[in-house]
Amino acid sequence: MENLDKIFKKVHASYFGILGVVIFLIGVIPAISVQNNFSFLTTFVSDLAVPGWNDLAIYFSIFWFITGLFMVLFILGFTQFLQSKGASTKSTNIACILGVISAIGILMLALFNTRDADLLHDIAQYVFFFPGILYLFSYAYLENKLSEFPLWQALFNLIVVFFFILYFVLFFINKIDETLLVEAKVVAEWLFLFGNLFWFVETGLFILKNK
Repeated sequence: MENLDKIFKKVHASYFGILGVVIFLIGVIPAISVQNNFSFLTTFVSDLAVPGWNDLAIYFSIFWFITGLFMVLFILGFTQFLQSKGASTKSTNIACILGVISAIGILMLALFNTRDADLLHDIAQYVFFFPGILYLFSYAYLENKLSEFPLWQALFNLIVVFFFILYFVLFFINKIDETLLVEAKVVAEWLFLFGNLFWFVETGLFILKNK
């Protein structure tokens, strides 16, 4: 923890969340630009990481992996911020663990694409999604109990949760019948991904303003 304290004294935790999203965009935009017939209706995020199908697959995967590392640092810093504002140590630590596990899911998704490692990719999705839903709920609860956080800030967590749940509903429907709601599933994946990334940016800006 002392090493983390030194890091956050030099670099405010918010920057890790914001820079993590910037790094992801630096990786995803070129990968999208070279992807044949790319569409937010038919191309999954993980499709961009498939070697031989996307010319910048390795490039995208590296940036996606780095994004996951930055998210881990942001979650740790956000935990310290909440505790400094009087939030329960036990509750924040639980939320932190869930957030770190979800970020580890990002690292796994960057390593295992859908074409070469279907099973590992599905496991990575579960590691990312389920703890992701739980840590967002946890932060909504914690923020609602702190006077420094307005109600809309806590509710914003729940909006992102909605996108997570929407994707999961479509994901399981598609598991039952692969021909059902395929395009809706793809759109939902991009929505919850960008919703989650925006959460890091918005929350990072909020704690930077209220440090």
